[in-house]
Amino acid sequence: MKKSLAIFSLTSCEGCQFEMLNHYETFNGLLKYFEIKNFRLGQENNFDENFDIAIIEGSADGEEQIKFLKKIRKQSKVIVAIGACAHLGGIQSERNSLPQGIFHKKPTKIVPAVIKTEYIIPGCPINHAELYHCLLDIYWGKQFFLPDLAVCFECRVNENECLIKSGKPCLGPITRSGCNSVCVNAGEACLGCRGAKPEPNIEKLKKILEPMIGEKETENIMTIYGDLTNEIDPSAKK
Repeated sequence: MKKSLAIFSLTSCEGCQFEMLNHYETFNGLLKYFEIKNFRLGQENNFDENFDIAIIEGSADGEEQIKFLKKIRKQSKVIVAIGACAHLGGIQSERNSLPQGIFHKKPTKIVPAVIKTEYIIPGCPINHAELYHCLLDIYWGKQFFLPDLAVCFECRVNENECLIKSGKPCLGPITRSGCNSVCVNAGEACLGCRGAKPEPNIEKLKKILEPMIGEKETENIMTIYGDLTNEIDPSAKK
């Protein structure tokens, strides 16, 4: 029997949903197990009803979106928050640290801070295979867990040169793996879009980075996608 699935957007670029659709064959394979009842980005006919699973991308920006989130929670058996915006706040969360007189909006809120969230799929964008693994585990009644190693582990597997040892800033030592170190594979630094791994040594990494780029720039890098020190750990056992 198929389970009902809904996919919703809050404040985001919707890049995680495009990442799902970009891998059409894999996405189409989900239709063997799920009936998509609501997906504004992907279909015209959408239904406002109860769902077995609701996927939510984006942070909650204002009272209207907070009310919408709470409505989805009441309608859904399982909530899966996807992407850095839903998980950490995203780039828009930068305004949360600004004085209210400068930016006349209330802080944007991550999904788990507003409603109970069973699963989080991190990343900017997400790893589509990780999301599909999560959905199929839910379908078969299994418990899904994210990897708990650092991106550095994947860098070793991929035989990447350590950027920090080369004098370049990188958040790989504290960032949760699962992306196959895609940024470092391309010669770019990891900026922590997947959030922190369990028990990250953030203070030690700050002491390493600050002599390279200064205290202010270190703080900026560590908050690009949200506050890594206050994230809600998606790996916590249910």
